[in-house]
Amino acid sequence: MSSCVVDLPEDIIVKILCRLPVKSLIRFTCVSKRWRSLIISDPKFGKSHFQLASQQRTLRRKVLLTSYPTVREPDRKKWAEVKLTPLFQSLDDKFSVKNFTIPSEEIEDLQEMGSCNGLVLVGRPCRDHYKSLFIWNPSTGFFRKIPHPSFRMKSGRYFLNYGFGHVSASDDYKLVSVVPAPSDMLEVHIFSLSANIWKVITAPYSSFPCWVNRHGTFSNGAIHWVTPCGNETLDPVIYAFILAEEEFRRVPLPPVLWKNEEDRNPTKITTLVHLGGYLCIWSRKCFDTQGGEVWAMTEYGMPESWVKLFQFNIHDFRNAFDVEQSPWDLCFITEGDTMVLRLNKELLWIECRNEEKPVCSGRYRLEKVQPKVSNLAFYFRATVYDETLVSVAE
Repeated sequence: MSSCVVDLPEDIIVKILCRLPVKSLIRFTCVSKRWRSLIISDPKFGKSHFQLASQQRTLRRKVLLTSYPTVREPDRKKWAEVKLTPLFQSLDDKFSVKNFTIPSEEIEDLQEMGSCNGLVLVGRPCRDHYKSLFIWNPSTGFFRKIPHPSFRMKSGRYFLNYGFGHVSASDDYKLVSVVPAPSDMLEVHIFSLSANIWKVITAPYSSFPCWVNRHGTFSNGAIHWVTPCGNETLDPVIYAFILAEEEFRRVPLPPVLWKNEEDRNPTKITTLVHLGGYLCIWSRKCFDTQGGEVWAMTEYGMPESWVKLFQFNIHDFRNAFDVEQSPWDLCFITEGDTMVLRLNKELLWIECRNEEKPVCSGRYRLEKVQPKVSNLAFYFRATVYDETLVSVAE
């Protein structure tokens, strides 16, 4: 029986490849130089693949773990801490881990600053400036340095506020930095990934107070920050910077969260990543670390669409971890409304179903992948990114 080799047209091959998962396509990069260039380096193919996966709801999401190990060494009269190289890893839904190598010499103190469509913003944000900035796709290894912005804030009580997101209409990715100016105006420094330039616009201080949460959350085409608790001069509100229009707007919070005038324990509200695409908040009392409420805006911009997803008390998780001794934080909410908590050295997946008791459905300990070194200590950060082939040419 003779074999038959079919020479398919290029456009048919591209359409077939567009329907395959990222993991398979990465393996196929060794087929030929043309395939490697198409899969790894072609922004048009990466965009088409992402759009099709989004439409067919076949996008895979992974957790990006960034660990910062230190070793305590005796130094005569005291212990000295020696920083080791940060460790970047991906964690999939089956808890298998992959180590990444960052192609930069500026890896010390590098941290994740936001992700969008598979692109991760990494850098070294200081209180008043950036030491370095990069765009990185962990799935393909795409890595691009962002030029330094022109600002450097004067030391004071203000922190640098930033966010990263995508403009669908222009298919552009933007990094936003909000900087207090010497006058009564704010400077908003905006970096366009497609144009590869920074530009500066101004806005009145009333449109955005400079003491909001430092890291903004991207959702529905805007980056969101919330005023902190205990600020008596500001109404609790979400400040949104609309990336397409490049202007600030206010998004109202559920009034039930803050209209109790007799309550002297102020409410602390932070925005969260919700993998279903909703604008999501976590509300809890400033002087009470026992739990809180998670709300989602089911129709963006509509105040009446706020829905309380669940209310929880950390003592309900006693079977999962030592709630008195373990510091914890709420990282993100999955598409199925499962909370992911970050503990000292592990992640927990907690399912909260209406009035039912919360259930721990998964856990992962980071000690399994840390280097075997005596006197090792570390802390870590966790965020979510999409497995895509997206890249942006300079």
